Amino acid sequence: MEFMQAKSAREALEALLKARGQAVLLAGGTDLMVNIQEGKAHPQVMIDINTAADMKGIRLEGEELVIGAAATLSEIDQDPLVVKYFPSLAKAASTVGSLQIRNLATLTGNVMTAQPAADGAMALAPLEPRFAVLSEEGERLVPMAQMYAGFGKTALDQSKELVKEIRIPLPHLGEAAAFTRLELRKSLSLPMLNTAAMLKMEQGVIAWARITMGPVGVGPVRATEAEAFLQGKPLTRENAAEAGRLALKNAKPRSNPLRGSKEYREEVLPVLVRRTLEDIGAQLGVL
Repeated sequence: MEFMQAKSAREALEALLKARGQAVLLAGGTDLMVNIQEGKAHPQVMIDINTAADMKGIRLEGEELVIGAAATLSEIDQDPLVVKYFPSLAKAASTVGSLQIRNLATLTGNVMTAQPAADGAMALAPLEPRFAVLSEEGERLVPMAQMYAGFGKTALDQSKELVKEIRIPLPHLGEAAAFTRLELRKSLSLPMLNTAAMLKMEQGVIAWARITMGPVGVGPVRATEAEAFLQGKPLTRENAAEAGRLALKNAKPRSNPLRGSKEYREEVLPVLVRRTLEDIGAQLGVL
């Protein structure tokens, strides 16, 4: 196997194109190395992006927080900009795997693996991020909803495209986000359920709400029925509870022998949505 260290995102893309489908990108490698070991991946070229300066770090750029594709979950968890503007994302990053995994794994990888209950991706989704994707045609910005093609399948062509960075619009006055997770244990455990939300309050009522939940479908699933119900209403405990019940209309949980039955998840999901909304209410001082 050939191994190269890319100095930039453009150099990584050129190596990817040159390999004609026989190369993989290496950032954390927490899923990639397992897939190679299990014979699910057989790359001839491995392209390390940890040396690509323009794919690293976390910074403010105008009205956006920019997270490099090679930024690890530990860096995101501890970064003062993330903690200041998006504490829910920092919280979610801190729940993934173990410290050793978080020191290697990336938020971009958490999205690209397209697992329906990935904690980082779940907390990220309601923040309306855009992914800067490089290809032979140039750079384009892709909304998160267009990153998923199915269970465990990204919509990007990983033989011809790569994510350079994630761009998240900064929150404005009256906006806040929260993340809630239900697990069997506190570390090295996939979530039984997780939810995230962001909303904006204007003149005492909810101007808009974005609620995501998983694993109840492909990627972070939007609770559009609950979102529509909340719009124009005050954020009360009663409305948060009703939004939780309405969230079930968009959820299609499946039974899992390790993470709970379909019936259990349907019973608990409304509670998690309610708690997530109540967390936002506490942040905004309305609950």
